Order: sequence, then structure tokens, then C-alpha cells
Amino acid sequence: MSGQMSKEEVKKLFNEFDNGNGHLSLAEIDRAITHRYPQLGTNKKAIMRAYKEADSSGNGFVELREFRKIIQLLHHYDELSKLFEELDTNDDHRISYPEFKKGFSLLGEDDTDEQFLRKEFNSIDTNRGGYILFDEFCMYMAKRKVN
Repeated sequence: MSGQMSKEEVKKLFNEFDNGNGHLSLAEIDRAITHRYPQLGTNKKAIMRAYKEADSSGNGFVELREFRKIIQLLHHYDELSKLFEELDTNDDHRISYPEFKKGFSLLGEDDTDEQFLRKEFNSIDTNRGGYILFDEFCMYMAKRKVN
């Protein structure tokens, strides 16, 4: 699955995923990706995040007009999920400050100033839970990409 598909290829893939009602539920997308693209199918966090973002109408389904976006987002969030997993060295599905500090260079940064790192960590931890969750990490990486 590539983000650079023609309109015809996108429509054909949508029809493969669709059960015939013209829109895709999360279950349809998950099942199709798991079956057709097993390399992405195991990454449930990426699938869920891409699904939520692609549903621009907010109706809980992905229609054909939103489908190209989910294809692009799946690749993007799959890559972010892999990076998140590298930072999450104890595999508890969240990044602690020590993990963040140790892995900050994985984000392409070399600043090791303790005050800066703590401030950066706290800005990512928007729910103030003391850990960075995947959604918070995605938001942070999106802001970094824009700036």
C-alpha cells in the first residue's frame, strides 16, 4: 500500500475493503489491513490513529473521499509507532522521562541540557500523567514537522 496511488487504484482498494455499503468501519479497515498488509496489521496504534484522523466528517466511518488520507496516514503513524517503541525501552506503552532523556537523540536532537529536556518532556505530556502516551507523541512530532 503506497501513499502515491492513482484515483483508480484508491477506488479499487476501497472497494476491496468495503462490505458493500460505501463506507468503512474501523473493523473493516483493521481486518483488511491485517489480511492484505500484515506488516501494518500488527500496529493497532497506527491503524487507530490513522482511522480517527482520516474520518474528517466525524461520522465514525471512512468514505471513499477520505480513503486516500488513511493510506498516507497509515504509513506515517506506522513510522511514528516504531520510533515510539524504540523510546519505550521497557515496553509499557508509554515513555517515562528517563526513557525520553536516554532516547532523545533518536528524535534527531543532540541537546542534553537537563532543563531543556525536562521542559520538552513536560510540553509533550499534555495530560500531566508523568508519561508520554502515543497520542501525545504523535501530536509532538506533528508540531516538530510544522516548525
